[in-house]
Amino acid sequence: MHDGCCEEKLRLLFEFQHATRLYSIRVGAMSEATTGIIPTDEFVRLSKTASQAHEKCLEVREQFFKHLNEHGC
Repeated sequence: MHDGCCEEKLRLLFEFQHATRLYSIRVGAMSEATTGIIPTDEFVRLSKTASQAHEKCLEVREQFFKHLNEHGC
């Protein structure tokens, strides 16, 4: 325990922070790519990686809040 924070809460919080940052980077890359002309397959690849990062972000967010509710920390 660290001042009322359990290790799992901290782990999930850092994982959520990382997932959110990665999602932001991937959306930014997709946005930058659309300002120029890129091949359709490249746009699809960027879109897919952004979507995967978004799903991971939602998954970790759910785990974080589930932990808070179950553990009460």
